[in-house]
Amino acid sequence: MNEYTKANVEKISQDVHKLSFADGRELHLIGTAHVSADSARLVEETIHRVEPDTIAVELDKQRLEVLQNRKRYENTDIIEIIKKKRALFFTAQLIMSAYQKKIAKKLGVTPGAEFKKAVDLSGELKTKLVLADRDLAATLKRLIRKMTFWDKIKAFAALLFAGEAGEEIDEEKIAELKKSDTLTALIAEMGEIMPKMKQVILDERDLYLAGKIQQHLGQKTVAVVGAAHVPGIIRSFERKISEEELKEIELIPPASKMIKILPWILPAAVLFFFIYGFASGNSEMTGKAAIYWILINGVLTSIGCILALGHPLTIPAGFFAAPITSLNPMIGAGMVTGLVQILLVRPKVKDFESAADDASTFRGWWRNRLTRALLVTIFGSLGSAIGTFIAFPLVVKLLLS
Repeated sequence: MNEYTKANVEKISQDVHKLSFADGRELHLIGTAHVSADSARLVEETIHRVEPDTIAVELDKQRLEVLQNRKRYENTDIIEIIKKKRALFFTAQLIMSAYQKKIAKKLGVTPGAEFKKAVDLSGELKTKLVLADRDLAATLKRLIRKMTFWDKIKAFAALLFAGEAGEEIDEEKIAELKKSDTLTALIAEMGEIMPKMKQVILDERDLYLAGKIQQHLGQKTVAVVGAAHVPGIIRSFERKISEEELKEIELIPPASKMIKILPWILPAAVLFFFIYGFASGNSEMTGKAAIYWILINGVLTSIGCILALGHPLTIPAGFFAAPITSLNPMIGAGMVTGLVQILLVRPKVKDFESAADDASTFRGWWRNRLTRALLVTIFGSLGSAIGTFIAFPLVVKLLLS
């Protein structure tokens, strides 16, 4: 594409836009609701009508693999997830998957059916298939780097309560979400509450999707994307998007030096004050401070295990591990409690098979052995973190008194 000319945009229907270029090429942009039966039918009808030589979908390699392997949780290595401190990340993925699956089940469709239909038709018709979305890991890592602690709390809370909200969503509301005016309002609201999330998840991906579609534009191209991306993609097509721009929004921002050293500062400070207490000859107060440190960390971590309905032995495991692991950034109390839980209550095949379904209800999280292990890990970590921040000022106060 040596000389790029702005496309002429024609609205074919509520969900389909046709972009025509001066050199005769066409792009038929389909905005879908991801869990709507109508969206899958619309994709099939449009592809047969247009007879494209190129089909682009809002997927990356990882999401395509997930789409084609619906039983992916059966292959989950939960021990590795806990060891690599990815329990929270995996839990968020599970919640999103459960929410989408819950809505789709209510509507009688398969999540991502429109993407799968587009991929299948690409194979049947032997057209070029373009995976136009940015790598999922890159998107999530960029989001995590840009979000503040409170942004993460709000986002996780929204995901956690999303499962219950799914009961009220029907085809009529799905259709409402696809209307441009309603969509614009939702996007604006997201931007007001969590602007960084909107920037990474929506704005950057609008540009990335448009750039990848531009790069692989055929004589006749059909692109299948979420309805929320359609306005941004059309705006992005007003100019040629450079390869440098795409590479820039693929980069993972480096963690700040403060974030890297912060996990070491608090343990170092605690150890310093304990050494100071012994060196100053104040053994009585040092002993009392040690008891406070052990009890507060241990008790709150144990409470986390109890709330997660962990195995009875995870409670003392958390109690004894927390005062030590809180001084070692490499190992967390949640890692210990999660691994103990897995060893004592091993998830069965049915737990992996039903993980997404069970994660769609609050009771299901505790009933399923896999998701309960995740809760034991997360709640244990949270209890230890709270205990550390409560105990630290008390220890300092005692040792300096």
